[in-house]
Amino acid sequence: MRSSIRHHVDQLLTEQGRFSPIAWLLATGYLSYSNYIDWRDGLIENLDSCFTAPRERIIEQLAIATNYARTLGLSETRGTYLSTEQNELIISRDPQNDINFKTDFVPAQDRMQMDLFFDSAPVYAENELIDAITNRNKRKIPELLDTLYGFDPAKHEDYALLIEQEKKFRAPGFSLSNKLDTLDNTLMPLAVKLLRTEAIRFLTPLWQDLTTELTGRPFDPEQPKLHVSYTGTKAFLWHDVTKAIEQEPDYSKQPILLFRYAEASFKVIRELAGLEHWFLLFLLHTETAEQLLKQTGYHLLSDDWERFQELDPELPTQFFPAWILLIKPALAKQDLILNGETEGFLAFSLAKQLSAEPLESTSIALRADLKKLNPDLFRHFLDSL
Repeated sequence: MRSSIRHHVDQLLTEQGRFSPIAWLLATGYLSYSNYIDWRDGLIENLDSCFTAPRERIIEQLAIATNYARTLGLSETRGTYLSTEQNELIISRDPQNDINFKTDFVPAQDRMQMDLFFDSAPVYAENELIDAITNRNKRKIPELLDTLYGFDPAKHEDYALLIEQEKKFRAPGFSLSNKLDTLDNTLMPLAVKLLRTEAIRFLTPLWQDLTTELTGRPFDPEQPKLHVSYTGTKAFLWHDVTKAIEQEPDYSKQPILLFRYAEASFKVIRELAGLEHWFLLFLLHTETAEQLLKQTGYHLLSDDWERFQELDPELPTQFFPAWILLIKPALAKQDLILNGETEGFLAFSLAKQLSAEPLESTSIALRADLKKLNPDLFRHFLDSL
């Protein structure tokens, strides 16, 4: 679990230049974007009442994430979230948990720059501009841009570019591939740099709009990002991701689609569907699965993979799904149906039968078949009993 949580911290630092608990909650699926927006609009009193996993589990994982952020030498900065009516918002009624969820971690240099101008006129002008941009207040933006120019011409230029690029993104006739490129490679890094924690509110509607435009477009392996399975992930539209993938013929031949389907399933607490697609990824695309596993947000799978890699004697990667069933027989009673002819599929089928009915008379024959297929896997099976 620790390794996958640390990966999430690293990923957010790479994409957003900071570790924000709110961004982490959204990325892991512990918080839906619709509930986040309702909270920002003042419609939800305590945000932790909307968490999709037990609060205690999330608090425990956040502690691991923040401790890791401290070991990276990041500086803590406590933020304040305001509603559209400018009222301070509460994440948790517990004062310490509320502080923890509102504490971001940023590189020390960024923190020094923030402290240097704290509560100064330039910062006030910039915050007013950020609020106008995130709320799409087109009437106020030009005036606030002019005000910022008087304090910081260079920063004014950055904000002007952000606004210009958003207009470009929304311009009629702009191709889908150009929209994706503009959003992914220009708007996103600019928004993260300038808007900080408010980048989510600025970017997500753009990702949602692009997802709508891409709906119905077939997946192209040569342009794997130009598909709802990618943009929907950025927009937190997990159901749209799985629906788009299901409409693809033979999508199991595309490892990135299996990965995206699994991750989206975990976000909406469809763990069996997520595991089934991860298992298919390991059985059909072994090498790619090992690479993509580092990106999963599913902690139990990461933990099991670490244990699998430490087995003695070692097992080929394709036997990972079968091994999981053997050590977790409760999973074998679920409706997991994976059909194939490779040794990995055969081992999975045997493991499913053995784990489901370990005391049946047929188990002797099944054990013999498993031992014949792979003696080391059979040995690990016996060790798990």
